[in-house]
Order: sequence, then C-alpha cells, then structure tokens
Amino acid sequence: MKKIAIYFLFFSLIFTTNAFADEYLDNYAGIDHAWDNQKPITNQEFEKAIDTLTAKQKKREEKTKKRKIKKISGGGTSLHKGLEPMGEIKEQEILKEKDENEGQLINLPVSVIIDGKILDKGFYNVFGEKDENNDIYLSFYQAHYLMGKVKAHKTNNDFDSENLDFVQMLPYDDTYIKIIFGSLDFNAYTYLQYLPEKR
Repeated sequence: MKKIAIYFLFFSLIFTTNAFADEYLDNYAGIDHAWDNQKPITNQEFEKAIDTLTAKQKKREEKTKKRKIKKISGGGTSLHKGLEPMGEIKEQEILKEKDENEGQLINLPVSVIIDGKILDKGFYNVFGEKDENNDIYLSFYQAHYLMGKVKAHKTNNDFDSENLDFVQMLPYDDTYIKIIFGSLDFNAYTYLQYLPEKR
C-alpha cells in the first residue's frame, strides 16, 4: 500500500508540474508578437509629452523661487518703485563715451535771432562748451559751419529729461523760446528771440 501511495504521489507531482509549466509557457507564447500592435509616436506627440514634463518642473522651480524671495523680503512689496521682489530688473543704459564731433540735434521750427543774425528754421547740431572763465556757450552748427553762438546759464535742473545728453526747444512767450541743453558735464538754458511766421 505504501508503494502505491508513493507511486501515486510521484505521478501526481510530475503531471501537476507539467500542467503548471504548460500554463506558465502559454503566458509567454506570444512574446514574439508583443510589439506588433504598438502605435508609433510622432515627433509632435513626443515634444508635447516633454513639454508637459518640463512645465511641471518649471512650476516647481517658480514655487521654490517664490519661497526663497518670501524668506528674504518677508513677502511684502518695496516702498520704492521698480524694486518689488517679483518685478523685472530693467537693464541700465550703458554710458557711451562722448564723441567730441557729435553734438545734440535740434529742430527749430521758427527762425531765431542770435547776435543780430537770423538763424533760419531747420535742423542744427548744438554743442555746449565752457570757456576759460567757466562761461557756458551753446554753438549751433549746420554740417561743419558754425551758424551762431549764444551764452547760456548753467543750472542744476535736469528738466525731467530721461536722457543725460539732450537739447530741446520750449515755447516761452510771444517773442522768445527757451533752449534747454543737458550733458554729462553740465545742464544749461538760454532764451532766444524768434521771428513770427509771415502769413
């Protein structure tokens, strides 16, 4: 009886392992054809997937940046304009070396009188110069010709100009205009009599 039980146990183990092996191998029978039904991915789909992954990364970086700024600044805004913690820092204009031959261009819409001479309306290059007595003169050039020179008054007023180097004509009254001049060295102004337009 013991022999029959041992044979029975032996044959049952052999048949069950074959059954398990057949079932196990059936799962991998189609491994050669696993890639047959795969859909190819286009470049656009790939780029879209990469963009979504990088967008999440950028959001995380922005959050950490905001946290760091909040730790430093306390999360409030600055009392001064343009210095907010999240604001853009504007690039400063680079100071270029001033060319001695380059004046400031002005358009005179009226004819003016300088030293008894009439200066016709038009475009002029204006140079600001100091003499040996520290008097300031504004020289009006057209091309390379000096058309007129007038004494100006030095001032600390920058005339609310956005640029360091400037020259402008401002109306003053019925017979005079005001010329304002600015440079890195000094700011100045003068009044010039103008001729009314003939109608």
